[in-house]
Amino acid sequence: MASSKLYFVALLIIASVFIDVQSTQIMDAWSDCDFRGPCKKKEDCYDRCEVDRPPFNNAICVPFGRSRQCCCILS
Repeated sequence: MASSKLYFVALLIIASVFIDVQSTQIMDAWSDCDFRGPCKKKEDCYDRCEVDRPPFNNAICVPFGRSRQCCCILS
């Protein structure tokens, strides 16, 4: 019984390290973003990112923690 608890704790530690590494890689991928406030959909970001004509590729709404943020892609 004690060995199964130890195994479970070790598994939790390994999983938390893996999740932390993955989230760090995601943040590195977002280094080209200028975050400019909350959003619910991509269209909410057009004004925040000062996009006024198509194709609107430089404004996206991305998950950020427990909410969503406008990511204005830096070119």
